Amino acid sequence: MNLRNILLVAAMLSVALSVFGQDTVTDDAVCNDEFAKFIVDQQVSEGRWVAETDKRVRILTRSADFLWKFDQPKAREYFTEAFKVASDRFAEKGFEKKNDAGLTVQLPDYRFEVVKAIAKHDGVWARKLTEDLLKEYEKAAKDRDGLDKNRELNAIMDIAISNVASNPSLSWYLFRRVMREPADYHWMWALYSVDGKNKLFALQLYDELLRNYANELPSKLLFFSAYPFGRPNVFGFDRTSYSTGIAESFVGDLNLQARFLDTFLRRSDSYASDPANLNVVPEKYRQPEAVYIITALQELEPLVLQTHPAFLPRFGIVRSKAFAMLSDENKKSMDERDKWSESLKTPFEKRIADLEKAEEEGRLTDGMILGVLIHAGIKKEENFKIFETWLDKVVDGNARNQMVNYFWFLRSKLAIKEKRLADAEQFAKRVPEVEHQAILLFEIAEEQLKNMNDTPSAYQTLADVSKTARRAEDSVGKARVYLGLANLYEKLNHSFAISELSDAVLVINKLKEGDLLSSSVFRTIKTKDMSFFASFGIPNYDLEKTFQTTSKNDFSLPLSNAKAIDDKFYRTIAVIAIAKNCIDKPKKKAPVAAQ
Repeated sequence: MNLRNILLVAAMLSVALSVFGQDTVTDDAVCNDEFAKFIVDQQVSEGRWVAETDKRVRILTRSADFLWKFDQPKAREYFTEAFKVASDRFAEKGFEKKNDAGLTVQLPDYRFEVVKAIAKHDGVWARKLTEDLLKEYEKAAKDRDGLDKNRELNAIMDIAISNVASNPSLSWYLFRRVMREPADYHWMWALYSVDGKNKLFALQLYDELLRNYANELPSKLLFFSAYPFGRPNVFGFDRTSYSTGIAESFVGDLNLQARFLDTFLRRSDSYASDPANLNVVPEKYRQPEAVYIITALQELEPLVLQTHPAFLPRFGIVRSKAFAMLSDENKKSMDERDKWSESLKTPFEKRIADLEKAEEEGRLTDGMILGVLIHAGIKKEENFKIFETWLDKVVDGNARNQMVNYFWFLRSKLAIKEKRLADAEQFAKRVPEVEHQAILLFEIAEEQLKNMNDTPSAYQTLADVSKTARRAEDSVGKARVYLGLANLYEKLNHSFAISELSDAVLVINKLKEGDLLSSSVFRTIKTKDMSFFASFGIPNYDLEKTFQTTSKNDFSLPLSNAKAIDDKFYRTIAVIAIAKNCIDKPKKKAPVAAQ
């Protein structure tokens, strides 16, 4: 039996004595404000000359953010330098993208990363920088299209949202600054994000948005249609194109619904009543306004009938006017969209029957099988058993492997949700990718840790993850699995956590590139006639959070591991995470002298 297995057995035998206890080995004489400031300053001295400008910006920004409370002049110096480097990088490269598992991913605009950090400390400075960036945006935006068209506005909205609780006056300033620009989809997710931080702020923001954009095109007003009804999607033709996650407890607001309906009907009536709009050519990739009006009214009508019947007469008038504007081609597009939307609601049993019929007629495709896997809503174990037989009928080998892996991932997810942990673990081990498998096993371990009697099982589950990781090739995924192991082991055994942390550092030092701060992994499935992309969250297992977690009660060992990281950017992130624990820990009161 090797040393690790001996330690594992010993830990499992002693778990009843101390399941969640940790040895506090923090040296209070060392882990203090001054030393924390010193080690962060040291990282800047080493990192400000890093050749990769993206890493240099982040080293300076993170360090300035940390040092603000200790040395504001130096923090300002670092912020100023970071913004200059970020601006020079943008002038050279513009908006940056990368390909991740076949999916195009936007890279950050580092200028706004700096502004967001500055906004936490100096709202006036953040406003000035924002105005300068918006002047550049207004010159360049008209020549852009696609995802880059409103990148700056989205970044400003993100800064505004992050300051709703801490600096509402700055948030109002930034929101109102963005309101000078045409309405777009960013307002939809912004409203829900603000609501999660301050309900009253969100209600006031919605009221101001409706007044500000009252004369926008009807299709643009629909970006404000989801929030008052508590829907994840906008109403109308674009309902599947614009969506967001919302809290299960979210409840719509009848007053805001009435406000929206009144505004939308008034503007739609005005638009449809103007003969000049009959010959308006829609923007690229967009439908005529009449299509958006009619499809939105169709969806809204049942809700209006139930809760706002006073608006029904206006519905009929506006619908008639808008319908008169439609061409035969427009009507065909609406019918096709409706058929496609309805097809997404097809129950599992009907989809399987369709596959059987297609197979009998010799027209079964890999895309049809994939469509059932991703659209059928397989929510029962018996449905997984039925669908499993169809995986062998996928012709393309790569597509079959991708579908099989995703199938077992989803099946394990369902078993975890239903607390069938033995099944979940069995299914998870059939997912070959180490990081995807680890996501599942970490979730299983989290469930096991909720029951003290099941703690030995959690040890074994994590040991299985570690064993799988050791067999895998060195990669970003493998490093993140080790970080996840360190994070979870910290709840059980600090020595095991440090061991996994050390293994993570060894892998990190072998990597040439990759994002260890990301909290998502991607799944890609491609057939000849269909492609599918999905992302899965791995919260709390990134490099920063792991070093922060493992150093709460032990300063020296995590710091040694942090300083062993070769990459100066990741080293800075790890050191700052540890330093924060030094300054955030409760300060011991000086003993009172005897009288």
